[in-house]
Amino acid sequence: MKHMNRGFTLVEMLVVIGMLGLLMATAATGVARAKGQAKVTKANAEVRQLIGAWLAYEAAYDGWPTDLPAGGGEIEATQSTLKELLGEGQNKVVFLNAQMVNGAFRDPWGMPYKIRFSARPQQDLKDQFSAAITFPNRNRLPQ
Repeated sequence: MKHMNRGFTLVEMLVVIGMLGLLMATAATGVARAKGQAKVTKANAEVRQLIGAWLAYEAAYDGWPTDLPAGGGEIEATQSTLKELLGEGQNKVVFLNAQMVNGAFRDPWGMPYKIRFSARPQQDLKDQFSAAITFPNRNRLPQ
């Protein structure tokens, strides 16, 4: 009478484990790519929100917040530089409802947004306003 083992051989187990490993690696790559794309989408939405708040402020008060340097330049989106938009200035009207982290409006990678604008001194600031909200390299992690 022959005794039959009912089980898997080592080779069969290694083949199954290898196939599962390949499936998991493929899924992990897709998840990482989706996370990166989600951060970009979130940053684009926050940039649109920030620019919309600046434009709403300009439409309401026919001018830009007084904290902007007259000649233009680049400022970080911090609680102090955005106080007029956050409703913390003299007008107390909220144009931007943004979550401040450590006193700054931060992008999905943890860096504060930067607002770059320029104005020609001989012309009105609102006629020459241009905004470029930037965020750092997507691959760079906050310290």
